[in-house]
Amino acid sequence: MPATLRPGRLLAVVVLVLQPAGSLGIQCPAPDITHGQLSPAQNFTYGSTATLKCDAGYIPVGATTTVRCLSSGRWHPRVPACTLGHCSYPPLVDHADRKPQREFPVGTTVTYSCRSGYTLLPEVSPTTTCLKNFTWSAIPKLCRKARCPSPAIRHGRELGPGKAEYAFGDQAEFQCDPGYVLRGNQRIQCWSDGTWRPPVPYCDKDCGPPPKIANGQHSASGQEQFPYGLEVKYSCAEGLSLIGDDSVYCTSADGVNLAWSGPAPACRVVRCPRPVVERGRMTPQRFTFPYGAAVRFSCDEGFVLRGDAESRCLADGAWHPPLPSCQPVLCPQPQVANGRLKSTSDSKTWYQTNATVAFECLKGYHFSNDGDLSSADSWTATCLPDGSWTPLPKCKEDDADVCEEIHHIKEVFECGVPLAEVKNLLEIQKLVLEIKKLKAELENLNE
Repeated sequence: MPATLRPGRLLAVVVLVLQPAGSLGIQCPAPDITHGQLSPAQNFTYGSTATLKCDAGYIPVGATTTVRCLSSGRWHPRVPACTLGHCSYPPLVDHADRKPQREFPVGTTVTYSCRSGYTLLPEVSPTTTCLKNFTWSAIPKLCRKARCPSPAIRHGRELGPGKAEYAFGDQAEFQCDPGYVLRGNQRIQCWSDGTWRPPVPYCDKDCGPPPKIANGQHSASGQEQFPYGLEVKYSCAEGLSLIGDDSVYCTSADGVNLAWSGPAPACRVVRCPRPVVERGRMTPQRFTFPYGAAVRFSCDEGFVLRGDAESRCLADGAWHPPLPSCQPVLCPQPQVANGRLKSTSDSKTWYQTNATVAFECLKGYHFSNDGDLSSADSWTATCLPDGSWTPLPKCKEDDADVCEEIHHIKEVFECGVPLAEVKNLLEIQKLVLEIKKLKAELENLNE
């Protein structure tokens, strides 16, 4: 019988771990893990275990980080991998916002911007970065309530009590010292970006009151400020004329000091004498001719204007430009083909209006009236007021001999003379006519 276990005796149990045959010396390969490694990093033999360690900023993929080397020479479970880690949401910053974003991998940089009415503190970076330990880099206070620079201006002051600091929404109103004029808007406001809108004005030098004139006034009467570029116009009392420029400007000759562009004009009585142009007419018709009055001239029929047609009464009491004159209209010497002036005493270069000249035709020519020869031995023409002549005559060649020759040729042709001989006869008659014409022209030249 087997021995009976007595109470109180310790039973020793030996557990033997039997390794498969041939498992001694089996090793698993060292895995290549991106951004990580197994620890310990050596002696990967059968049955040994190793733990995954990821590089800074990376975390294991999955829940298992420990692996065991099997008798098959493979790791179990499969060797894990490392992936880039993420930070939680960035910290909130007073009076600042960031762009919407859900994930923040290691290395992500977030930029803050101040809300309306606040400005970024100087020399402070508005960014924070997700670090490798999955925390955010420290970020100090970024924003403060928007402040505008002091709006103090030279040669002027702020209406009402000034402030040591001007925050968003504050307003300021200004007034310039005597002798200066405000350039820009009188009232401005501090905006959320720390600037004044409209821009801060400035006080510019002012021209003194414009010079006064006796018996006249200027357009700036009652005005207290006279800034750069202001134009002041002058006018005179009724019955007086303004002598000089009718306006002056507030300007600067040296770019610094302001002064009026010139002296004031004067008001005085200025009249020019009544303009008289013989053989001429004046428009408009008037009885007095004060300074500045302008008139136009034209001439009577048969006369032409010499000089300017318009003249104006100026401050020296004279007409400028000088008054014109009316000169008689002249006709040029008339020319008639194959004719000449009947009297050599009438031969002049120019003829006055209504002058009359007589013509005669050269020998062998007669006056013609619309194609009909006239038996008159003279023709007259008259110089018209517009510088032209009444109709001039036309001198045409006598055709009596020509008619006789034509009649003779007709009789010859009717007598049955051959056509060739008639043509020869015509050529001969043509030469005869040319000779007669040349003879007449030579006789006229010899006379």
